[in-house]
Amino acid sequence: MSALRLVVVATLALTFAACGGRQSTLTEDTGPAEKTGDATPLVEQGDTLWNERGDQAKAEAAVKAWEEAARVDPTRADIQLKLAYGYYFLANAHYRWMDDPDDAQLAAFEKGVVAAERAIKLSTPAFAQKIKNGESWQAAVKTVGPDGIPGLYWYATNLGKWALLDGFTTILSHKDDVAATMEHVLSLDESFFYAAPHRYFGVYRTKIPFPGGDLPASKQHFEKAIALSPKYLDTKVLYAESYATKAQDEELFKRLLGEVVAAPDDIIPELVPENRNAKRVAQQLLDDIEEYF
Repeated sequence: MSALRLVVVATLALTFAACGGRQSTLTEDTGPAEKTGDATPLVEQGDTLWNERGDQAKAEAAVKAWEEAARVDPTRADIQLKLAYGYYFLANAHYRWMDDPDDAQLAAFEKGVVAAERAIKLSTPAFAQKIKNGESWQAAVKTVGPDGIPGLYWYATNLGKWALLDGFTTILSHKDDVAATMEHVLSLDESFFYAAPHRYFGVYRTKIPFPGGDLPASKQHFEKAIALSPKYLDTKVLYAESYATKAQDEELFKRLLGEVVAAPDDIIPELVPENRNAKRVAQQLLDDIEEYF
């Protein structure tokens, strides 16, 4: 590619990036939310339903109960965190299996972003104020302490998934903020949510730097995630899907996914629905192996 063409492509990418994406709700000039009642019964109702989240109707009912709880008491960050994961789970474990999943997943992931932003505002108000005042996300996020990890993680996870579905310009618009957020979570607690920061960068480094990625770095992150949380099945699914396919390592692909399919549903007892979903994805990847190798 000529130098002139490179400049044109880079300019167009930056232009489109400026047009894509979404505005953080943290920039909105809203006053403090006020509690109007006791949300505990609704939270407990949602928690009970959530225990049966492998059933889509039960998972949706749990989220609805938490939504009502958040309206009753918008001062509780823990409710917003339940919602941020609830929306993510619905999109990732239920809506993905619809015949035409994109619209339902997009809506759920975006709701997950908003819930995470609300949790961030409640748990780390100083950071939220920095964003409202116009400080860049990448600079401000470095000031967040360990208490802010859950909100930051679910913000970045939902935003990253939403951007991937929304399109290339949206990815360009948000990728640096998401990466900076995950880098900070990694620096604070590399083992958070079953080594999620390493799992994220395992996928990220198969793509960035664009277009070839950094496969040795990707493999290092995936191996670290497995070392920290060897029973978490989705790490192996993503390792196979993202790294093994790009590295054209068919043997690794088969081994990782075979281990997932063979794993008992209760390998992590509190994640049986997530484990079953991971096994379903793994089997689908194995069934479609000719598409990758």
